Amino acid sequence: MDCRQIEFSPEKSRTRIDKALLVFPHKSLMFILGYTLYLLGAKRKEAAALAGMPEESVKTALRRVFRDGFPALHDRRFSMTPSGRYAAERPRISVYRQGDDCIVDFGANGNTVRLPADHQVQVRTVVLSLLNAGVLTVPESASALGLTGTHCRELARKLVNGDVADALIDKLVGQKQDYRVGPEQKAEIIRQLAARAMAGHNTSSEILAEQVNEQTRSKLSARTIRWHIRNLGLTDIRKTLPPLVEALKKTPANRC
Repeated sequence: MDCRQIEFSPEKSRTRIDKALLVFPHKSLMFILGYTLYLLGAKRKEAAALAGMPEESVKTALRRVFRDGFPALHDRRFSMTPSGRYAAERPRISVYRQGDDCIVDFGANGNTVRLPADHQVQVRTVVLSLLNAGVLTVPESASALGLTGTHCRELARKLVNGDVADALIDKLVGQKQDYRVGPEQKAEIIRQLAARAMAGHNTSSEILAEQVNEQTRSKLSARTIRWHIRNLGLTDIRKTLPPLVEALKKTPANRC
């Protein structure tokens, strides 16, 4: 089964997973998702990372299911039967981006914490602390922070071993120097972002950094690209530019 042409929506995924968590315990649902990805051709290590599970746990669970079928999920570690105690003591906590904010949703009680996404250290401290406490997964934490899974795990590990000042406020001098971007680099950021948005290509800061650095012979980081996109007010251009261009195409030239 070839799924490479299917377009996936992180927003719809989050909504559907939250709905499924009303029925399935978190651990069981994550295994089902990992098992599905594995069946669709993903490498076991990647399936485990996306599901936020240790690779060895996924390996053991896969062996059980392939041997005993889905009844293996009734094992205590993979029980699909919702537990009243679990629901009462472990409300589902989620984190996601909404506009210019990072939202931490504490589930059934309806309480949320809204953090300005630009307050990077504050947001990372809260999200990574919840990740280290085991109430958030690596994929959702990384998505909310705009990081790769690997970078997210590394920062979480640093936060366990050191204070915020050592783990998250790193290389301040380098960051300030990083933000000194000239007109050529800014123009290339806009050009690459606009072109890729119109073509429907990936506009992640990592990809943009590669393209901008190649065209301008610079050494800008993905973090710097994100900062300038926000600073230039281009955060929503991926969504707003294509409809604008289509509307202009339908407008007579003498009226533009």
